Amino acid sequence: MLKLSLIAWLLFSLAWRTTPTNCRQTRPPLSIQQLLARNLQSYMDTTARPCENFYQYACGRWQQQHIDQLEFGDTLGLLDYELNRRVEQLLRRNDTEFNGVYQKLRIYYRSCKKVKPYNLKKYLQLIQPCFESGWYLLARNGARNWQASKFDWLAAIAKLRLYGLNGVLIKEEVLPRWDESNSYSIYLDKPFLVETAPMGQGAMIELLLDIGQTKRVANEVARQVDAFELQLHRLQELEDDEGPKEMQLGYLQQYMPQLQWLDYIRQLRGPDAGLDSTVIIQNIPYMRALCQLLERLPRETICNYIMLRFLAFLKLQGPAEISRPECVASLRRAMPLALSWFVGEHFYARQAAYTDAAVQQLFVRLKQRFDHVIRENRLQLEPPIVLALRQKLQAMRLQVGNSPRNSSPEYYEEYYERVELHPHNFYVNQLSLLRLNVEKNHEQLQAVRLNVSTEEPNGIVGFNDVAGNSSHMLADWLGSSSSPFYVKPRNVIVVPYGFLQVPIYHRNMSLVQQYAVLGFTLAHELLHGFDSSGIDYDNVGNIMGPSEEIAANQRFMQGLRCMQQELATGSRSLNEKLADYEGLRLVYDTYFNMSSGRTSVEPRDTLLPQFSQRQLFFIHFAQHFCGKVHRKLRPNSYMEHAVDELRVIQSLANFEQFSREFGCERRTKMQSKQRCRLW
Repeated sequence: MLKLSLIAWLLFSLAWRTTPTNCRQTRPPLSIQQLLARNLQSYMDTTARPCENFYQYACGRWQQQHIDQLEFGDTLGLLDYELNRRVEQLLRRNDTEFNGVYQKLRIYYRSCKKVKPYNLKKYLQLIQPCFESGWYLLARNGARNWQASKFDWLAAIAKLRLYGLNGVLIKEEVLPRWDESNSYSIYLDKPFLVETAPMGQGAMIELLLDIGQTKRVANEVARQVDAFELQLHRLQELEDDEGPKEMQLGYLQQYMPQLQWLDYIRQLRGPDAGLDSTVIIQNIPYMRALCQLLERLPRETICNYIMLRFLAFLKLQGPAEISRPECVASLRRAMPLALSWFVGEHFYARQAAYTDAAVQQLFVRLKQRFDHVIRENRLQLEPPIVLALRQKLQAMRLQVGNSPRNSSPEYYEEYYERVELHPHNFYVNQLSLLRLNVEKNHEQLQAVRLNVSTEEPNGIVGFNDVAGNSSHMLADWLGSSSSPFYVKPRNVIVVPYGFLQVPIYHRNMSLVQQYAVLGFTLAHELLHGFDSSGIDYDNVGNIMGPSEEIAANQRFMQGLRCMQQELATGSRSLNEKLADYEGLRLVYDTYFNMSSGRTSVEPRDTLLPQFSQRQLFFIHFAQHFCGKVHRKLRPNSYMEHAVDELRVIQSLANFEQFSREFGCERRTKMQSKQRCRLW
């Protein structure tokens, strides 16, 4: 097992160094390459046929090697588990250095551990939906009286938006402006399609039982809310004939008098927001149809729906169970900016110099190769479009860590100063931090921005508007995950510190493994800047890219249609499929064309001589996605991707170099009937 092997290696190394010379064994400890080569072979099922199911061939024994480890289900889960364990060990110490923001981290963690049992009802007792009306179901149980006439659904979702709830009936976001990415505006829209997908009666009943409702009441409420959700979901079919509009709140009040927009915005921005405040609103036909639908429904049903969505959101934010690892995961979600800095200071700083340089060098080579792809101009785009794409690629940056470099502890103390955390009240702590994140997000509306970014000597992006950019990056980032992500309005790839661990990266790893795993991840994120929505953005993050010209290109649309055909059994996102297919091709070509003087016969790895370098590349790539499914594990948060096995099989079956290296015949399962290519 990888984790146990590495621990054993470290212990053996320590014992060897402290043993007297005449007692030492002559055999040195295994190197990192030897350990990784051993694990590569232990995960493989060599009885499987690589041309029929390469995932089984590369990962068939992964689950067997990790059979007793239920804390994680894949490589990313292993990274987060290891990072959470190390953070937890540090937070348990009683060092005097733990003051300021350190102390707040530890207070939150310790308050979480004291919760027994975890009780979702506590949140409802702390937060009422309206100033003059409580929760309908709690009122039935003798709590604060329910007053249907005073329940205002818009006021309720505005109040709960302050605690992070979004995409319930209406979506409100503070985002960079489409035409000036250095400035921010409020965007009002309908929820995403996935946000209106019915929860299902089973999930609702479970939540209702968690807050103490009887089975009879839970079944009754779940049926009513489920019927409403089906009607709500159908509103997604309405087309936005009017398009996005930027207008002052005073005009919006007249244009759409069904909703009290000023009151809604004032709850989020404060009483200073006036009728002259501007917002960008789209999908107005949906908004009007929503008002008509809600007018026909009992307010009790609307209140129950909002309550259930609020509970489901909080359950995702809170710990899955009260345990040390889960409390650290909850802490990473609640204080992501501070945790990124904490991890950077304690676990990454020593390796920063050489890791930063190595990761940046890899990224530069990927950019150089993709620049070559753009200049080859397979799509036969006009020269101005090619130039715009190359300028965007040149401007793209990589940031290691989600916290600004060279920031002092005082910055983080100031960032969190308004939040007072209590050693014995986890629920209040969590709600306070959720509210802080939303407030910081809305403060960007008043912030003055002088520059987007500056270039530090090590190539890391350093933001002058530190709080603003960091808050924007956190908006779409699951803070408890070490997964990298691309920020379109900033044209930057963020690689969390926790991602740069074994088995993703080590300075002594073979280059082929570094490129097949870390390189593929960076290539995948790079391609999001050039997917079907990434092309909307130019080199500085404004929505002024050459999207119309590219979308009209016959070869571009043909490539998208080809990938679209595989979504029925793959991911729900065409862009994720595109990033997998094109990212794999990009990193493969980058590595095997890295040196113009490379010989036609590549030397084999002395530790794995049975495989060629190109075969090893595909094995390392596949093993990055090795995993298992267990009922105790959290559901995968990245549902936009296909399941890992399908990602591997479809990506490799689409790539002609794979079938060539493993000698796959045309009719085998690892050869697609038609291969999709875009760039």
